[in-house]
Amino acid sequence: SPLHQPSYSADMAADGATALANAKALLAEGKFDEALGNAETAIAAFEKAGNRPMQSEAMSAKIDVYLQQQKRPEARATALEAVGLFKAMNDPKSEAKAQLLVAQVCTQTQRYKEATSAGREALRLARLAGDKVQQAAAWRVLAVAGEQVDLDKAIVSWQELCKLAKELSASEEAAALFGLSKAHLTRLSRKLSSCAIACKDDTIEVLRAAKEAHRLYKQESDSMGQINTLQLVAKVLLFNGVHPDVVEASNDPEEIFAAVMSGAYSNPKNALPPKAATKPLKLEEVVPDSKQLDKNKFAWRNPVAGFCYTVVWQPTKDRGVGNNKPRGQYDMLMLRSGYKHHAVPTSVGLRSNDASERNEHMMVFMTTQDHGLNYSSSMMNVQHTIGGVATANLRKLVFVQFGESFFDWTDTSARSVEMHSVTLGLLRSARIEAPFLTIGFVGGDLASWVQDPQPLIESIFDTIESDECEVIYKNGEGFAPSMVHKPLEDTVQAVKPGKTQGHYLR
Repeated sequence: SPLHQPSYSADMAADGATALANAKALLAEGKFDEALGNAETAIAAFEKAGNRPMQSEAMSAKIDVYLQQQKRPEARATALEAVGLFKAMNDPKSEAKAQLLVAQVCTQTQRYKEATSAGREALRLARLAGDKVQQAAAWRVLAVAGEQVDLDKAIVSWQELCKLAKELSASEEAAALFGLSKAHLTRLSRKLSSCAIACKDDTIEVLRAAKEAHRLYKQESDSMGQINTLQLVAKVLLFNGVHPDVVEASNDPEEIFAAVMSGAYSNPKNALPPKAATKPLKLEEVVPDSKQLDKNKFAWRNPVAGFCYTVVWQPTKDRGVGNNKPRGQYDMLMLRSGYKHHAVPTSVGLRSNDASERNEHMMVFMTTQDHGLNYSSSMMNVQHTIGGVATANLRKLVFVQFGESFFDWTDTSARSVEMHSVTLGLLRSARIEAPFLTIGFVGGDLASWVQDPQPLIESIFDTIESDECEVIYKNGEGFAPSMVHKPLEDTVQAVKPGKTQGHYLR
């Protein structure tokens, strides 16, 4: 009855969706006969439900099964059947989708002329339906198939796709520009079979399209797209007698394009733009006369005056920057380098703290005391830890240093190699480059860790919860860094003729 018609259609559509999902899963497993049966069931169910878009998708799945079975005539017949079905229903949008299926099948079966004809018909129908997504798909089919039939027309198709893709998405535009660059490179390589010098116009167009594609891939964080684009740039430069190391040294197609246009890579073996002709200078413009050297009295100037600072360590009890927030709850992961004499008791102290609950993630990296014997590897451990935390999108990281405290920079006596200043330099740079990270630092000499480690353990949590993000303990007392103004002394007061340079050095 009419009252039950909507429910019946919904049930049939649900059955069709289940059969289509099964067909795709069985196709992935290589069970082609069962996948074909499910695809036919889905086609029939969607036809009864009146769901033409899903019916077209089910036919596409059936075509995929035939292509996997190497049954190319059956695949083309199914695609043409879809065209006839939607043409009889006077549905331009669905008919355009069916024509795209025909074009894709013909392309995969290397019938490029038939693919071009189906692509043009799909483009006409997509324009009639006002569907820009299908228009883009039709231009892409015409471009891919046209590269095997008429490369000049294929390049025109890529150009039209680039114009249309601007209205769709950045990723679509990047893919279209990459295809255009690749088509120009193909035409350039074919021309080299009859000419020893690479075509200038195709070279410029390859670099221009690759430059824009790389910019969009970078905007979309598509690393593979950036790599493929750089490979195109390396190939076109190689065709022009430019070594591929140029690409490895720059890794920026925009810089390479600017260098090419400025004549940096022009040589007798290519037709790249030459360097701009320089105007010869006149002698009077280069060599000044005696009047130009006449100057009045001048005073010595120090360009860095007022911009010189030094770091001093102040007792935390005198600063008044304590942690006024309630203690958070953290799920901690401990890392260490070197031997673990102090790392184990510190880890036990952190685990037994009230803040050690499975809540917010926090990483604690403990450096080793024998870093003097493994200085470079200790430095790389810190750098790789920061990079791993940033990549994993974690938010909180604390570095812990054992057996070190700050030193008086005016003390010139010999001392052991220290690590904390390198660690502080790396993590301060990381705060600038990855501002979403909250990075703390807690260090202390041996007396502080052995006598009473509890304040140092509490400071591990305080450094990520307060503005006092760097604390070093010396003889059990906490210190924090502060920038103070320290003007430099004037190294030269006056210049007198006849004096050697050593007279003015201090």
